[in-house]
Amino acid sequence: MVKILQPILPPLCTLSENYTLSRVNIEAVYVSLSATTFLVFYRFKSMNSEEASKAKSEWSDLRNNLPSGIEMIGEYDHALGTEYNGFLLFESESSDAFLDWWSRFKDKVRWYTQQTHTIAARRR
Repeated sequence: MVKILQPILPPLCTLSENYTLSRVNIEAVYVSLSATTFLVFYRFKSMNSEEASKAKSEWSDLRNNLPSGIEMIGEYDHALGTEYNGFLLFESESSDAFLDWWSRFKDKVRWYTQQTHTIAARRR
């Protein structure tokens, strides 16, 4: 039997003194907890109806073709109390994967977004 000290494990895990935990199980716990979430506020530029239609079509294509390891977990309109039109919520297996994709994404939406503001957080 291996006695595991409680402070080594994430706060939501509890173990009894007689519990055996392999190194693989410990690594699996930490891998599943290492996701990074990105909260992205956005504000649109003023557009005519033709531009708005084109932006909507391009956005649909982008949203449906996210790279593996990046998931959009929320899309929200009306970020009340802010200067933004809405916000997006992404989760990524790694910060690097998201940031590599983000620069390409920004290049595609730059013509119809006036401003974005991104907040990143690590899951506990």
